[in-house]
Amino acid sequence: MAFPDLTALREFAGWKAARVPEAPGPTADAEGLRLAYLGLLKLALCDLAGTRTASVSRLIDGSVASRELSGEDRRLRAAGLDWPLHGLTMVGLNRLDDLQACVEAVVRDGVEGDLIEAGAWRGGASILMRATLDALGARERTVHVADSFQGFPAADELRELNEIDFLAVPVEEVRDSFARFGLEQGVRFVPGFFERTLPGLAGTRWAVIRLDGDTYEATRAALEALYPGLSVGGYVIVDDYGVMEREECRRAVDEYRERHGIDDPLEPVDWTCVRWRRSDAGPVGPAEPRPAPAEARGEALPRPREPHVPTGRELELEREVAALRERLGGRSWRRRLTR
Repeated sequence: MAFPDLTALREFAGWKAARVPEAPGPTADAEGLRLAYLGLLKLALCDLAGTRTASVSRLIDGSVASRELSGEDRRLRAAGLDWPLHGLTMVGLNRLDDLQACVEAVVRDGVEGDLIEAGAWRGGASILMRATLDALGARERTVHVADSFQGFPAADELRELNEIDFLAVPVEEVRDSFARFGLEQGVRFVPGFFERTLPGLAGTRWAVIRLDGDTYEATRAALEALYPGLSVGGYVIVDDYGVMEREECRRAVDEYRERHGIDDPLEPVDWTCVRWRRSDAGPVGPAEPRPAPAEARGEALPRPREPHVPTGRELELEREVAALRERLGGRSWRRRLTR
């Protein structure tokens, strides 16, 4: 069995920056009650409301197993560095805090549009968006939840993960989670591959676009379909931008911004997530010509994948490779994690 070395991970900048998993207590005023509700909801979505939580890791044979985290080790979850066994999101508390702040900002500033998450897994981040809107009385806005709801694609680059059932969450399960929190109203599910589904949302006005598709194709397809509808003052949030093992997501974002002259500054959210706020009302030009869709060529269409987190096996291999590199004068795995 292979699990992350938590002692080593404590040296990772993302771990150190993770906030304490606690919620503000309620006060008698409406704003204090709102913040207490959302704070408790975020703990519940991350499965951090109790003294212990269960973390999942891949084994050498490709199956998954879990172990308990308690005390300071729960910071792994708060930082968005593991796969939760029971939690509804992998993104951690820092990213949820920032997402809440973005939703509050567009409502406060009167930015027109709906909200969408492209790549939702169990739907936790989308649940928080809906709850934040409802708590502010902004029930006229719709939260769109877009995902394949079938797990990872069968592409060669993702072969190691595409058969893990844990990462494939049916849309019915996500819908039930919204209902359990009393948040099923004002939600639209968009099941299917981004290349097929997101172009159908053309013409929709957006206030918040959250991208968690991970791959180059999924990120590019989402930006091309959604960004032209983003209102001035609206946010684009990219979950996978800083993951070194998934540089294709960053390349898709950088290419899109350069091609369309987008110079709004990228703001870091945590060790992997970035966002920017649109300031230019100018139209976005048409996308560059692309090859015929995979389905037209009789090929399997790629599906978006879930956010990648370091697994125990990956870290174990990192350490083995690092030991060899150190003997040969190379860099250590800790420096690779923190660059």
